[in-house]
Amino acid sequence: MYRIMTIALLLGLSGAVAAKPEKVAVQMDRQGSVAEQMRQVETALAAPDYAELSADDRSQVQQSLSRIRQHMGERQTVQELPPQLQAEVFNEQERINTLLARGHEDSRQICRYERTTGSNMPKSRCLTVAERRRIEEKGKALINDQRSYNTLSPPPAGR
Repeated sequence: MYRIMTIALLLGLSGAVAAKPEKVAVQMDRQGSVAEQMRQVETALAAPDYAELSADDRSQVQQSLSRIRQHMGERQTVQELPPQLQAEVFNEQERINTLLARGHEDSRQICRYERTTGSNMPKSRCLTVAERRRIEEKGKALINDQRSYNTLSPPPAGR
């Protein structure tokens, strides 16, 4: 029975690892239609791949898109702009790329097998990178609070 379970588990894990291709973050570049790239960015912001993008970062992306729209006017590509505006649009694109790359990385989901207390059977637990970071920070904060509480309170009398 143990051998059958082991073989089934190995076959299941090998299929699960090979089945998930890595998604790439949306990026803007200097070639191609700027309007099409902006539509891709706006579509990506609504997708779950960027669910962990903070409200402030979303606002910055929207502001950058607005400034790019303003600079582009009726033009389709960055090369049609004067050199000064090309540099400004490029800077806005880089700001968007940086924010989206960070949001994409934070929204990446990682699944781990963990054993729960009182059981030897591991269970799959899937969390995003940002959720794992928040849990870790809360744990560290609890430990620090406990340490500061212990150092601030006087020792019990009679000991």
